[in-house]
Amino acid sequence: MFGMFKKGADAEGDRYDPDQVTVHYEGGVMSPEYAAETLNRDDINDQNYPHHMLFPHGKGKLVYKLDDAVMEQYEGEFEVGQYQGKGTLIDRNGEVHDGEFKANLFVG
Repeated sequence: MFGMFKKGADAEGDRYDPDQVTVHYEGGVMSPEYAAETLNRDDINDQNYPHHMLFPHGKGKLVYKLDDAVMEQYEGEFEVGQYQGKGTLIDRNGEVHDGEFKANLFVG
């Protein structure tokens, strides 16, 4: 989440290819576009786009992995896909950030 999954590398080991990172999420989600566009359709096969976006919302746990290594783990409150509220973030160096988050930023 904090810029570590950008393509390219300034120094070996600094950045990771986002295509190689897997994401596992457990918790509530929000999908306003999907609900608004598809739940009221008359024909189940009548959909004007091939997918819907799911945003973590409420409480949950999000884990980013590269192979078997955990690169980042966040457990706590989300608001429309962002770390927002009380939570615990463990970064790729094992450093624990426990407290308040606002718009994906740790504020203490």
